[in-house]
Amino acid sequence: MPSTSSALEALISAHSREVHGLLMAITRNQAIAEELTQEVFLVALRKQMQPGPGMRLWLRDVARKLALNELRRKRPETLDLSGAEPPGSAPEAAPRASFEEELAALRQCLAELAEPDRKLLASRYERQEPLEVAAADFSQSVGYLKQRLFRLRRRLADCVGRRLGVREGSGVAGA
Repeated sequence: MPSTSSALEALISAHSREVHGLLMAITRNQAIAEELTQEVFLVALRKQMQPGPGMRLWLRDVARKLALNELRRKRPETLDLSGAEPPGSAPEAAPRASFEEELAALRQCLAELAEPDRKLLASRYERQEPLEVAAADFSQSVGYLKQRLFRLRRRLADCVGRRLGVREGSGVAGA
């Protein structure tokens, strides 16, 4: 059986690049990703993990959980849902689109989506089916569908924003 330090070195050598890449994708912060990469391998050391089948997925799962915990910890405690801009944030905000304009833009953006994407959105938001039902219908995992819905919502928000001429990052009214 290899020593603990050589086993850890083998884990780091084989998986550090992938773990760091995943953490960069989640946190979008180099310093945090580097810190969490080290933490992932410290967890592996504490649990005396050895290289083997399933190790890659286990490390990715640990990395994902650590990153989400870090993001939750750094999330602002309170959210201002009033829709009011903080003082001095935008000297002259563009006039906000009406609900009807937003709805028309959303309908156009939905029409541009592929049929399977429209079906998934309808399943989740029109029929309000639980993700477990959609997962069975689409022969996909719940986690995959969560990610796919997140990406679809982001694509739709971007599309609506483009159609309404909203600057990127300023958000669509109510989105």
